[in-house]
Amino acid sequence: MAKYKLSKLKPILGGKMKRTSLLGLLAILPLPIFAQVYLTPSIGFSSGGEVTNSAGDTYKINGDNALSFAIETDFDTGRIGLFYSTQSSEVKSLGNKTRFDYLHFQSALDYSLTPKLSSFLGLSLGATYTDVDWSDENLRFSAGAFTGLQYHFTDNFALQLEARWLGTSVDSSFDSACVSDSTQSRCVIRYEGSWMNQVQGNLGLRFSF
Repeated sequence: MAKYKLSKLKPILGGKMKRTSLLGLLAILPLPIFAQVYLTPSIGFSSGGEVTNSAGDTYKINGDNALSFAIETDFDTGRIGLFYSTQSSEVKSLGNKTRFDYLHFQSALDYSLTPKLSSFLGLSLGATYTDVDWSDENLRFSAGAFTGLQYHFTDNFALQLEARWLGTSVDSSFDSACVSDSTQSRCVIRYEGSWMNQVQGNLGLRFSF
């Protein structure tokens, strides 16, 4: 599990522009035109992570609600599409705000269990926008894996229960600016390890047309 380092707050305008650019990929990456398109809005809960201060004390990033959206279409024996998820939280006891926005290209295979029930298994690749106080770098490579169940009320409407792992690549030797005042300069929080891992549990409704 990854650990972090504290730096100065980034300019608000720059952060908004980078997040807007990430979301804008949804509009400029068109899906191929196939017979059916699937839209799946969902709400869930995402685990946090851990950070450590210069004294070696460990603090957890609070888990929090996550909002997600997927748009997919049929491809071969499965489906392909785009997945977006956002989560805001804070570091427990420190109060530092965190935000994670994921945008991934994903593919999945569906497996029919009964006439009404099916399961799925998939992988995803993309980018994570991290709006955090302690990092100078906002946009990083990320990957994911997911599985779940769908209960089909009709051919075009289903309830979806999903578990998803999301991992963001970080540089273990990454150095951001440290906290400083008139008497001292010190790093309070640092990265350790090469991946920041989160696990989501999502409940959504899948519409197809």
